[in-house]
Amino acid sequence: MFRKILLTAVLVSALAVFAVPVGANDAIDNALTWLRSEQQLDGGFGTGFNEGSDLGATCDVVLAMAAAGEDPSQWISSAGNSPLDYLYSQVAAGEPDAISLAAKITLVLEATGQDPTDFTGRDLIQELDSGYDEETGSFGGNVFDQALVILALHNAGEEIPQAAVEFLLELQTEDGAWALFGSTDEGDGDTNTTALVIQALLAVGYEDEIGTAIAYLEQVQNDDGGFPYQVPSEYGTDTDVNSTAYVLQALLAADEPLSAWAPEGTDPVGALVALQDPDTGAFYWQAAVPSPNLVATAQAIPALAGYTFVSLPRVEIASAPEAGAPVAAALPESGGMVLLPFGFAALGAAGVGSGILLLRRRG
Repeated sequence: MFRKILLTAVLVSALAVFAVPVGANDAIDNALTWLRSEQQLDGGFGTGFNEGSDLGATCDVVLAMAAAGEDPSQWISSAGNSPLDYLYSQVAAGEPDAISLAAKITLVLEATGQDPTDFTGRDLIQELDSGYDEETGSFGGNVFDQALVILALHNAGEEIPQAAVEFLLELQTEDGAWALFGSTDEGDGDTNTTALVIQALLAVGYEDEIGTAIAYLEQVQNDDGGFPYQVPSEYGTDTDVNSTAYVLQALLAADEPLSAWAPEGTDPVGALVALQDPDTGAFYWQAAVPSPNLVATAQAIPALAGYTFVSLPRVEIASAPEAGAPVAAALPESGGMVLLPFGFAALGAAGVGSGILLLRRRG
């Protein structure tokens, strides 16, 4: 009898550890329902602030679908196109021209079981490697881009050059954070870049190097359990969905107990759920901007589902885009706003958050 009780206690404990947080399932389902309503005719998704579909935003939505176990090839617009059709048409037309978007598309292909070394006849892994500078260790772009490329290559099973990791370590700020454009001065770091670099370091086995970064995140956490983009900031330090989702993924990747991240009883999961619109299912960027935000909604889902960049969700797709499919014209703004962590994008879009995906293995 005692053994049965003990076994039951162990099983209940295990389920408590690996279950999706309470309230997260409903939040995810409602968010997906709203996202479906926002699909464009070409199969893609826009940022909500520019006409037409956007490559970066569509990647965010596909990663959200995968995190929720949805098959993106079955999300068909009224014109007969899926998000994967849109991504195929854009890559076939010559996009992306930024290394961060190439990394993001690589992550999408890995999450949907497609081959990033042969997509529309292009080898995106080789394209990522081609930007690597052996002397500096940089893949090109900013610090956020560096971490994103490392995570894309890690999920593809590629070896990460030691110098690429050292490049990140040398750019840590005096207070333990990382800044988007590489400043090492105290106060210049931001939560988005820091959260992504933490995951990149964990992916390559540098667990001992994240301690001061975790301390930085603890220092800038808001009382409501969420996170702002930066502290101090001339644009305010209210909790926003994008930053909170990024940090939540970093904490999950680092196996941080969320109970230790609830300064006034609410942890980052609760902070995210509190910013969901009960009427539409979409997420706001901030409480002070109570309007549905597509990028915030897409980026909240993987964090709530328990995924991070370190280990992507994997979903089987019923059908992959094929050569010869109609190619939509590449949009000049494709991926433009969502390439930067949300705080910078927000400045030109009424405070709208933006960023890159957030994913992790399901618990």
